[in-house]
Amino acid sequence: MQANSIPKTIAQASQQMQSGLLTSTALVKYYLERIQKLNPILNAFITVLEQQSLETAAQLDFERSNGQERGLLHGIPVVIKDNIDTVGIKTTVGSQLFRDRIPLSDSAIVQKLKAAGAVILGKTNLSEFAADLSGNNLFYGNTCNVWNHNHSSGGSSSGSATAIAANLCLAGIGTDTGGSIRVPASWSGVVGLRPTFGLLSNQGIFPRVPSFDTVGLIANCVEDIAILLDAILFPISTNLKQLYPLPTNISGLKFGIISNYTFRGIEGEIAKAIYNAIFILGQLGAEIVTLDSRFLEEFDEVTYFTIALYEFSQVLQAEYAVNPNVFAAKVQSDLSKGVKISRHNYKKAKQKCEKWLPLGQKLLEQVDVVLTPTTPMVAPPINTDSKIYQLNQRFMLPFSFMGLPAISLPCGWSSQGLPIGLQFVSNSYAEALILRVALAFQIATTFSKGSPL
Repeated sequence: MQANSIPKTIAQASQQMQSGLLTSTALVKYYLERIQKLNPILNAFITVLEQQSLETAAQLDFERSNGQERGLLHGIPVVIKDNIDTVGIKTTVGSQLFRDRIPLSDSAIVQKLKAAGAVILGKTNLSEFAADLSGNNLFYGNTCNVWNHNHSSGGSSSGSATAIAANLCLAGIGTDTGGSIRVPASWSGVVGLRPTFGLLSNQGIFPRVPSFDTVGLIANCVEDIAILLDAILFPISTNLKQLYPLPTNISGLKFGIISNYTFRGIEGEIAKAIYNAIFILGQLGAEIVTLDSRFLEEFDEVTYFTIALYEFSQVLQAEYAVNPNVFAAKVQSDLSKGVKISRHNYKKAKQKCEKWLPLGQKLLEQVDVVLTPTTPMVAPPINTDSKIYQLNQRFMLPFSFMGLPAISLPCGWSSQGLPIGLQFVSNSYAEALILRVALAFQIATTFSKGSPL
């Protein structure tokens, strides 16, 4: 296939397949050839499912030729983060401890994707146990940023974001605890959604912090996120109606900027991009208001990490006690801190968390959407100190803490040619609203450049 004939979105690919201009097999072959060529450079995959994906594509093409249509994901190639269980396929969680781990069943999300007709191309790289925003992995290699291979791709869903940014697939599934979808989406120049906590099933996903973990979605465009979310929603768990196609009118919606928060401590080029995004939203008819939020200005990261490190240590404390050196440095550090946190202090942190939740809800009652940068800086060099990476959670941790839906999408480019991300946040189960807002912004701009490779 010629590169200029390859569909750029799920909707385009689905339309071409339905009209007979394209087959799933041809599209899968195209992506497998690109993976073979580029993965040695980018290191986006831990496992590539060449034979299985071709067999699945052939079966789906056969179904379509016989009048069987499963929906918009029928025959669409996707990738899965390697902490999400896939039956009979190695799922390492990015750790040498689980280098030979083969699940006996699919996760709930993978079951939904397969039922919808998606083709799984492979399992993508991640920071060990999803414990790091760098996208680096001692055991399986570091994932590169497609825009500059010496810079971080963002983590922990590094491989999924890189695969999409490099045009190695059409969409990907990852996870987000404190920013693991939004950081790589921002630094890789793609779109990433962290849904409302509990909206999607975590069954069959290796836990990091059960209080905050959620499945996340990554794609090249907002509409593809809506198509994916439609396919994997569990109707009994939500009253969300079908999201795709999305409306695009945002006239009259209120967007909140938080004083002493939204523009505090961010790089100048990011500030410029966010101001420009605000101007564009105003042109689209949105109302921009400035709010005070003591909760966001004074967010207590200690409480968040007390919960996070305690719960993480509960997951792996047995293995850590036997052989701590089986883990890389970041996981060892997290576990060594987590095992020292008492059950009493953990419970106190959880109680404090419950008291703060209404503050977030009250904030989102004043506006439709809160607007922030996704990260305070563009992607740093891969070998950057871990403390620098941790600084990039500032605009994500509070909203993870509150379980609110948030989306990151491109809103500019730095002088180094690195993407800048914009984050929209809304109230619980308002996915339709933030997708609508994100699509309106994406249509009005040209910041989503597509693959540089």
